[in-house]
Amino acid sequence: MATVGTTSVALTTAARRGDGGSSRVRQCMTSVTRWPVLLLVATLSLFQVSAMEIYTPPELSVENGTEAKLECTFTSTEVISSAASVAWSFQAEGAPSPVSFFYYSNGRAYPGKYIPFKNRISWSGDLNKKDASISIANTRFQDSGIYICDVKNPPDIVVTPGEIRLRVVEEDFMKYFFNLIMDAVECS
Repeated sequence: MATVGTTSVALTTAARRGDGGSSRVRQCMTSVTRWPVLLLVATLSLFQVSAMEIYTPPELSVENGTEAKLECTFTSTEVISSAASVAWSFQAEGAPSPVSFFYYSNGRAYPGKYIPFKNRISWSGDLNKKDASISIANTRFQDSGIYICDVKNPPDIVVTPGEIRLRVVEEDFMKYFFNLIMDAVECS
């Protein structure tokens, strides 16, 4: 702040003398305007968080009664540590908010107490390979909805979670859809 006050006095004195365009005054002003920018850059570098991204397929369709693997991979500039964790949430179609149903940390899976998924969720990932996937056994129609994968690997903690829209369909629908694709391939 002393520099700002000195510059202000120098400008006032220069204006009285009539040499307001002197190089000394311009030099002082230039250095004064650089300090806030340098201070801002130095402050932001103290709070820098490493880059991390999560990748999930946007949509997955599975037949009713089969297993669904919800793939979730990530990148992190940090070494995967024991502090790394994965949280999965589910938002049913038409539900106002998601519900947490699975957590993984320190090599242990915690399936949670969300009744619709009881005894049907299993860990399919490997954090050392940057894989945070899970599997749902014996899928049901009510499993359709949005699944949210959130990975934290401190200090990589600020990240947009991945989302997968799961559609559980009837077996006949999958056969019909497969046949449509095969017919289209044969026609081209």
